[in-house]
Amino acid sequence: MSSRSFLLAGTLALVLLPSQLPAAALPLIRTDWSASAAEAGWIVAAYQLGYALAVIAVLPLTDRVRSSRVIAAGARATSLANLAFAFGATDVISGSLLRILSGFGLAGVYMPGVRLVAQHAAPGRRGFAVGAYVAAFYLGGSLSLFATGLLLEPFGWRGAALALALIALVALPLAIMSTRGLTEMQGTRAHLDIRVLRHGPLLRTIVAYGGHSWELFVVRAWLAAFLAAALVARGSEITDASATASQWAAVLLALGVVAVFLGGWASDRFGRARSAFAIALASGAISLTFGALFDAPWTLVLLVGAVYGGLIGADSAVYSTAVTELAPAGRIGSAQAIQAVAGFGIGSLGPVVAGAALDLGTGWLGPFVVAGAVGIACALPLLGARSRERHAAA
Repeated sequence: MSSRSFLLAGTLALVLLPSQLPAAALPLIRTDWSASAAEAGWIVAAYQLGYALAVIAVLPLTDRVRSSRVIAAGARATSLANLAFAFGATDVISGSLLRILSGFGLAGVYMPGVRLVAQHAAPGRRGFAVGAYVAAFYLGGSLSLFATGLLLEPFGWRGAALALALIALVALPLAIMSTRGLTEMQGTRAHLDIRVLRHGPLLRTIVAYGGHSWELFVVRAWLAAFLAAALVARGSEITDASATASQWAAVLLALGVVAVFLGGWASDRFGRARSAFAIALASGAISLTFGALFDAPWTLVLLVGAVYGGLIGADSAVYSTAVTELAPAGRIGSAQAIQAVAGFGIGSLGPVVAGAALDLGTGWLGPFVVAGAVGIACALPLLGARSRERHAAA
């Protein structure tokens, strides 16, 4: 992986630094804004929803406009939106709108970066290279949870939001440095071309990615709140529980940083579809049972959570790499746009549905069952692709 790719990864991690603050501070924000669990889910999901809305225009644009320019513009937009959230978010509606704007900016950074890394990697190591870049997505999210947990007690959630937004401003000059002078392969169109979905393997990959994102966003939105509730049930005060839980959630999800490398390596060695299906099945199985650990010994919760945190991110790079390989020539931007809409658009509804399940009285089992059931169901189309990979290997 080149030094430019590392700089791109650093840009992505910084852009994501404020991203998980609402999830980390969810019990406090719910109290301040008198929000239900479903409304709290919207605050978290709005970020992914904003991303999904923006990519419809932004990613096809990279088939005609240099990705480097798009990345710089995205870093600028999300930095301004994060600063505005620290000062201007006063209720569920205003907070969600500002989170949507922040998601707009992420759309200009994440997938265009995947495209640049994939284009500059050797085919035999492309999965690993994209995995290294996508690992920054998990690193940024985990650092966001951990840093928020450190800042909550001394500064409150609003002070933590301001501090993280100011640090994330460094992403803008880093974006410019990381993309200056890079050669890029481009097409001739700058609008969405849905005809790419006629390609069956690409369609199946995108469906599976949608299920992966649904499960991932549910876990990212509700893991810290689940751990906080478990600590409160064990006698902790709510602010202390929220701060401690967000730091533990950060540690557990940070294991996805390592796992995404391993997932990318496995897909280079064993095939994209085979690796993705195995990972989806394993993480989905844990999702179906994780909420039942609410009253389990704390050590057991953390041990299972560590495996969960790794598996939940291990297949991200597999899907991202596969889409760049399966997309028709000159239509990578369109394929990535549809992938992002499936993942971040449909996936953004996951935290809301999970919150609604909690409101309906399912206990903590419900939100995670919502995550795992959808993740496994969407991965099933990969079974046909696995068969074709075996024939190709033979």
